[in-house]
Amino acid sequence: MIRILFLFLALSLSLFAQESKEYKLTDKAYGLAWDGVNFWYIDTSRRAIIKINEIGEQEIFNLGLANLRGISFDSREGKLLVVAPKQILKLDPNSGGITDKIQIPLSNVAGIASVGNYYYILDLDSGKVQIYDQSSSLLIGGFFTDRTRPRDICYGRDSLWISDSADNSIYRYDTKSGKITGSIKTNLRSLRGVLLSGSKLWVVDRENKEIKNIPFIETERFIASGEEEYNLEVSLKFKLDSVSLSKAQIAILHPPSNEQQRIRGVKFTDATYQPSFIQRNRVHLKKLSIEDLPGEQIVKYKFSSKNQFIKYYVTDEYLDKEAAYPGDVTAFYEKTKEELKLLPRDYLDAIYQARQTSISINDFKDKMKELGVPIQPFRMIRFEKGKPKSIQDSLSIFLLSYGWIPIADLGLGSNTDKRYFEKKETDLILFQSLNSKSSISPVYFRKDVNSEWENLPAEITYKIK
Repeated sequence: MIRILFLFLALSLSLFAQESKEYKLTDKAYGLAWDGVNFWYIDTSRRAIIKINEIGEQEIFNLGLANLRGISFDSREGKLLVVAPKQILKLDPNSGGITDKIQIPLSNVAGIASVGNYYYILDLDSGKVQIYDQSSSLLIGGFFTDRTRPRDICYGRDSLWISDSADNSIYRYDTKSGKITGSIKTNLRSLRGVLLSGSKLWVVDRENKEIKNIPFIETERFIASGEEEYNLEVSLKFKLDSVSLSKAQIAILHPPSNEQQRIRGVKFTDATYQPSFIQRNRVHLKKLSIEDLPGEQIVKYKFSSKNQFIKYYVTDEYLDKEAAYPGDVTAFYEKTKEELKLLPRDYLDAIYQARQTSISINDFKDKMKELGVPIQPFRMIRFEKGKPKSIQDSLSIFLLSYGWIPIADLGLGSNTDKRYFEKKETDLILFQSLNSKSSISPVYFRKDVNSEWENLPAEITYKIK
């Protein structure tokens, strides 16, 4: 019986997730909750809460109170929590009736999340998360979100999640320290509710009057969202000057496939180029013979890339580690181990200062070299509205104990947190260097298997397919 019930609920949620765009919300929808079977939200103009069941039917429960905004489900008590000025209402989800009222000294609340014996209340006036202790009936502290327009709060995966309508992103916070541990970008313009249910993240899109599921990827180091897909055809034109090309090799670096961009379907027009590796980097390699002629060469290939918007956040867990650079990054920095500082916090501070004061990527790169920070230069295409806007050179840095982080732009924008880095889904890395020196093209040549690879200049053109 339990298994049948579980399957029914899982199927209901799955079907609802797939068809959620069919279920329109009212004009002034705010907040979002899930009681295990139904979605709930607030209609601020009607002064009511509204239930949506698994087949999309809606039922209205009028409360008659102004400025209702926060709504959540307390699974311990099996009650809905709704916040009105200076009070938290507990409601029976079956009848919608009020079973209890808790007085609080807050007049303008955006949302509420229940975590154990505490309520985390999002205060609109201060932008602060206030912590209410149910045992003592007191506010016992909290933290400032530093968000411009916080709109809702929920709890899940040992974190607090807060939506911000200023940049239409969702920010993840550590419940103990109040520090940001990641964020998710959406393409919406009017977020008014957020809910993490299992592995799914839901928001209220007031502009389109819909509940929407926001896909994201979560790891210990980053949160990714905002996926874009690009299909490119690349043409390389370069020259070979050797009189005899017997035993020589040409290698064309693939665009890197990593957590930021997933490269698929790399295909070369010339079938004599075969998949291979150079220093753990994927390439297509061609072994030349006496039949190959020097002079101008043209190579064409195509690929697809799925790019993620990724926001990295460096937590205390990484900064407090004692660490040394791993052996596989030695090609990306120039100082000896004896010259290196081995304190992650020192590096983070220095990187932040360099980002603030550098006048160009090359200036920033020089400062990283002086510090002994491993760097990997790359060249990328920046897209805007699906069309290529510019080709730019930038780099990734290796932060001690944390890993590689892309630095697409020096400016920190509205975010001034030195622990915060991001890579946009509109940035596609075409090729990256094999060491700390900038590559001038993805084309490499060597005279024979015992020679060093030489990076050749090339004219690069591309088409978006």
